[in-house]
Amino acid sequence: MKSKILLLTVLMIFSLSGCDWIRKQLGKPTSEELAAMQAEMQRAKEQRIADSLKQVAAMDSIRLAEQAQLPYISELTHKYYVILGSFKKDFNAENMVANLKKAGYSPVRIALKNGFDMVAAVGCDTYGEASDEILKIEDNDLCPYDVWVYSVEQNLH
Repeated sequence: MKSKILLLTVLMIFSLSGCDWIRKQLGKPTSEELAAMQAEMQRAKEQRIADSLKQVAAMDSIRLAEQAQLPYISELTHKYYVILGSFKKDFNAENMVANLKKAGYSPVRIALKNGFDMVAAVGCDTYGEASDEILKIEDNDLCPYDVWVYSVEQNLH
């Protein structure tokens, strides 16, 4: 009999532990305090997301500003471009541009959608002209082994 009373008492205590008064007596947070903690956690999460979005927007603005300062060609006026290199790092692209200028070319940089920059020695209106230009460029010491012709129709820029 004592074991039944003890069991009922324990069950009552556990069933009443959801009660705010019992929780407070046991030093546990009440339902209001739990709701306030959840709301604060949600506000903190939303603030982190907002801060992250601001940081991404700032980085995009910086990238666009840097790109605006680079000598990119704004409109592709030719159908084909003889490409001597594609670079991820601005320094490497600038070196290629400088070497082409020293060799008497008027190089252009073409920004690709994937973040790389192509450096073209010359633009041409026909594929035949571009092929002829490759032969001329190959006579220079600055010609890499992987010169190719970029067609504007590829729309990678």
